[in-house]
Amino acid sequence: MTDFSALKMRKSQMIAGFGVGAIVEIDNQSLIAKDISTWSSVITRDKKFRVDSIPRLEKLLGIRYIISPPSAPSKSWENSSSKLSIPYHRFPKWLECRKCNSLRKYTIGVMYVQNFRDVSCHGCHADSSNLTPVRFIFAPEDGSLDDISWSYILHAGTGSGCTSEKLVKRSIQGKGGGLSALEVSCDECSIKKNMSQIKGDLYMQTSRGVMPWQQGAARSNNANPNSKHNSFQQRGATSLYQPQIVSALDLIGSNYEQEQNLNKVDEYLDGNHLISRYKGKLEVFEENDMLTDELKSEQCLRCQKDLMADAPEDVTEISIEDIKKYLFEEKIEEELPDVNLAEINDESLKVGEFKLLNEDGHNIFKNYDGEKYALSDPAINPYLESVTRIKKLREVRVLKGYTRHFYPKFHSVNASEKRLPFLPGYEVFGEGLFLQFNMSAIKTWEKLNRDEIKSRIIDMQMRQEKDATSLPFPTPRFVLVHTFSHLLIKQLCFESGYSAASIKERLYVNEAENMCGVLIYTADADSEGSLGGLVRMSDEKRLSHSIKSMLESASWCSSDPTCIEIGSPGTRGLNKAACHACSLISETSCAYMNALLDRGILIGSKKEGLKGFFDGINT
Repeated sequence: MTDFSALKMRKSQMIAGFGVGAIVEIDNQSLIAKDISTWSSVITRDKKFRVDSIPRLEKLLGIRYIISPPSAPSKSWENSSSKLSIPYHRFPKWLECRKCNSLRKYTIGVMYVQNFRDVSCHGCHADSSNLTPVRFIFAPEDGSLDDISWSYILHAGTGSGCTSEKLVKRSIQGKGGGLSALEVSCDECSIKKNMSQIKGDLYMQTSRGVMPWQQGAARSNNANPNSKHNSFQQRGATSLYQPQIVSALDLIGSNYEQEQNLNKVDEYLDGNHLISRYKGKLEVFEENDMLTDELKSEQCLRCQKDLMADAPEDVTEISIEDIKKYLFEEKIEEELPDVNLAEINDESLKVGEFKLLNEDGHNIFKNYDGEKYALSDPAINPYLESVTRIKKLREVRVLKGYTRHFYPKFHSVNASEKRLPFLPGYEVFGEGLFLQFNMSAIKTWEKLNRDEIKSRIIDMQMRQEKDATSLPFPTPRFVLVHTFSHLLIKQLCFESGYSAASIKERLYVNEAENMCGVLIYTADADSEGSLGGLVRMSDEKRLSHSIKSMLESASWCSSDPTCIEIGSPGTRGLNKAACHACSLISETSCAYMNALLDRGILIGSKKEGLKGFFDGINT
């Protein structure tokens, strides 16, 4: 029996790094996650796969509930129903054989993960362990992905007239390690091209404008193509996938969010297993052209009888209209508000969170336990007003879509025309600390250093407006808080016992709402999320020591003076003084793709004559 244990992933990976539209390599197989319209109804209709509601998050996204990917059974995984797995599509379809160097297109037995072990090389008949997905793919500017038309591109412009797909890919000795050292040839006509030539000829391939799991015909190429865009990409390139995630903290029980109150009938019927069972029956009748109005009425009456027999005491009556609403999803789609997910972000959700995080005293609610205290250290309190020690918090993260090549074009996780009442997401529990900046100190610093600050970050602001409108505008206080957050996370990793990828940031910077603070918290969904390390570090004596040590480390980078004076622009030139030696952290920990950072804003810069915000602190 085939063992599929290697094809399991963490839930957080299925939402973030390897979510809908992302390419993942597992067990020598290359797969791409399909959109949520292809998910099994066993998952999408069952209440047990729903994340506990955060009403303001669901309202913002225009959905009724959030679906969490099912957990893989720890035993007998090979016997589990495929309906309880998230669908992935094999991509690319062109595989190369390590034994005979053949490069062929495999269209039989490659649609489903379960069949891959039965695939053998079309050239030498070696088993699937010798087959490797080809490293290069076609990634046009429109954000779609496709296999390179290897046979067409190889024979294009040669006049051979051959259309054979029996190709060979091998390395050329003595050519080094570049693209010119890889050669593709045709077994039948002996035409050869190196990979550099294939890259140059790829402009002849036209985009289908759809993702690999969708069907679509090739379209005409863009009349005005972007000369800077390269459609010849490695399938593992990080530029191919940027997940767009919206998250919210659970504030239920506080004044800033109330629990959702459904009527008793809707609460009972929504996600009920009997409703799911009868929906499955009706779908079978419909597939076999047996579904009549009379049969619909009969099934509704039977469903009503079964539901009433199993109903809780506080549900005394269920009407046929209620049954139809859930069996046939009548009016449910119409009840969903019109929302443009491309324009949605979680900034509006942060206002209530900031008020709770910054609330005086000790506040305990269902999924929140935070205690605020004012800083008394005279070296620190001119810059930071207070700290909130958070022993417990819950965050829900939802994948709304993704972008490619760092372009602003948005791709929704729902590729169908039908509106769906859910989006994929997951929840994490953990701990953290919230630091509130001294607003009067920030305003004074901005006023006294207005020209120097502008000179320092003007290039960053111009590039953000031109190439990265999905990121926040880098105001001086945003860059200040963001860079401070990164530096403190790096420092806390040394002192709290957490790994760098386990700590996450959440920034609260909004001049209109008088918000200027940062939440640093554990980001893992497993036991490491609540070890107590960050709560311990929120003790004033320890935290003051950490901040002073952080600023002392930040005053010098191993890449200085290049880093502080010239800068390390990073992605699309959106950084100033920020490199891996000083300010960059794990990409899963940063909310803004390791962009909009400048160490000089904190410690100052002689080049612009800028006095850093923390310039006067005695480390």
